[in-house]
Amino acid sequence: MRAFLLLALLAAPASAQSAGQWRGPAHIWAASCGYCHDVGGPGPALKGRRLNPALIAAVVRNGVPGMPNFHAAEIDDRELATLAKYVSAAPASTAKAK
Repeated sequence: MRAFLLLALLAAPASAQSAGQWRGPAHIWAASCGYCHDVGGPGPALKGRRLNPALIAAVVRNGVPGMPNFHAAEIDDRELATLAKYVSAAPASTAKAK
C-alpha cells in the first residue's frame, strides 16, 4: 500500500496547486497540461482542434487511460470551465514541449 501511495504522489503533476490558486487558464495550461499536450509531448496536441469545452472538462475531471483525473481540490469547476474554453479556442501550438 505504501508503494502505491508513493507512486501516486510521484505521478502527480510536479506543479499541482490547490483550486483557487491558479492565475488564469494560461497558467493552468503551462503548469499542468502543456508538458503532455503541446506539440512533441506524449499526449495528443489539443490546441487548434476546437474540441468541445464540455468534453475537455469531462476528460480532465474523470481522466482517461494514460491521463489522470484532476479533482475539484486541484482545479475547481469555475477554473476548469475557463481552462476548457481556453483550450477549445486556442490556436494550434507550434512550440515543442519541454
